[in-house]
Amino acid sequence: MAEDFERFKLKTYDLWDLFLHERQSPYIGRAYAWARRPEADLVSDASRGEILELFEVVIPDWERATRELFRHDRSNVAILGNEAPHLHAHLIPRYQTSRTFAGIDFVDPNPRGNYAPYPKVGLDEAVVFQIRDLMKGKLS
Repeated sequence: MAEDFERFKLKTYDLWDLFLHERQSPYIGRAYAWARRPEADLVSDASRGEILELFEVVIPDWERATRELFRHDRSNVAILGNEAPHLHAHLIPRYQTSRTFAGIDFVDPNPRGNYAPYPKVGLDEAVVFQIRDLMKGKLS
């Protein structure tokens, strides 16, 4: 199963891996940072190094790349751990107006409110990989 997610990897940092979220609609550029330490679980167990790298390197890198590519208006960060019991952070770009990519309109359903729930629309995998490759190019 881990191999399935590797194809969405954007970048490896010292303590985190950054992945494009496979569900890009409605939040084009959505990603998540996954702690590389196998036993990392709760946010309260995060090491000082993990916290610093996440907030001083990973999130700013992702924000810069997403802003350059898709001009998001705001960033949301969610650290939940409910469905995947491992230390990770969801990085969700928010949009006041729609964005169009590959002929597809991405419309944030609640730009001033919580990102969830949201309509779970699947995209053609080729489009997701286009987004991945653009993001990787900006992060390298």
